[in-house]
Amino acid sequence: MAVVLLPRSIKPVSLFISLVGTMLGFALTASPAMALSLNPDAASPGVKDGNTLHWILFIVIVVVIVVVNLAILRAARPRTRHVKPSEGRSLSQVKLAIGLGVAALAIFVVATVFSDKSREIPAVNATPVAGQLKGQPLEIEATGSQWLWRFNYPNGAFSYRRLVVPAGVTVQLDLVSTDVVHGWNVPELTGKAQAVPGKTNYVYFRADDPGTYTSRSSVFSGQGYDTMEIEVQVVSPDEYEAAIERLKTDIQTAQDKVEAEFAESKRKTEIGAAAGKKMEAEINKDQIESADSE
Repeated sequence: MAVVLLPRSIKPVSLFISLVGTMLGFALTASPAMALSLNPDAASPGVKDGNTLHWILFIVIVVVIVVVNLAILRAARPRTRHVKPSEGRSLSQVKLAIGLGVAALAIFVVATVFSDKSREIPAVNATPVAGQLKGQPLEIEATGSQWLWRFNYPNGAFSYRRLVVPAGVTVQLDLVSTDVVHGWNVPELTGKAQAVPGKTNYVYFRADDPGTYTSRSSVFSGQGYDTMEIEVQVVSPDEYEAAIERLKTDIQTAQDKVEAEFAESKRKTEIGAAAGKKMEAEINKDQIESADSE
C-alpha cells in the first residue's frame, strides 16, 4: 500500500482562512463593473444579454475556485493518507473527466446562446417615428472624421458630437469614415465597432429608457483625439421628432442667412462695379473734352 506524505506546512485552518480572506477582499475591493459585468449600466437589450453571460461566467469561476480549494483542504487534513488501488483511482479520474467535460460543454452552450442573443437586432417598434420605414430600424449615418462625429438623420438634418435617438425605437447606425479608422464605443448601448474608410459597418441598438450616455472613440486617431467625444441623448419619440425638426429648421435658417449675406455682398460688388465703370466713363469723357479743347 503506497503512502503519500504531505508537507507539514500545510494547515487546513490557515488555508481556509486564506481562501475566505482572498475572496472577501476581491468582493469588497472590486467594483461592480470589474467583478460582475462589463456594462453595469446596460440600457439596451443586447448589452443586458451580455451582462447575463458575464454574471453566469463569474458565478461559474467562483464555484470552480471554491471546489478546487475545498479539495485542497480535504487533501491537507491528514498528515498521511493511503492511496486507493489503481482501479478505484482510475474510476475517480473518469468521473472527474466526465464532470469537467459536462461543465465545459454547459459553459460553451450558455456562452454561445447569450453571445448570439447579444448580437441580435432588437425587435423593431410597431409605431414608426419620423423618417423610419415601418418594420425597419431607424437608420442614421454616423461619420467619423478627425476629430468629430457627425450624425445625419433621415429628414436631412444633422448634428455634431451629440446623437439624439428616440426611446423604445430600434436604431441602425451606419458607421463610415472620411479619413482614418475611428472607434464607435458606447458600452451602455452597443458593443465596440469601427468606422473604416471606404466601408460601411452597422451597429444596432434600442434604448428603452430616456437618458444621456457619453463616451469617446475607442481608437486613437491623432493629436485631436481628446476632443472626439460621443454623446447619445435618448428622448421620447415626440421629443425626438421635435428635436430633428428643430435641427432642420436651424440648418435652414443658417443656410438662409448665408445666402442673404452672399446676395448682399454680391449686390454691393455689382454696385461698386457699376460705380467704377461710371467713374471711368466720366474720366474718359473729361480726357476727350480736354484733348478737343487743346
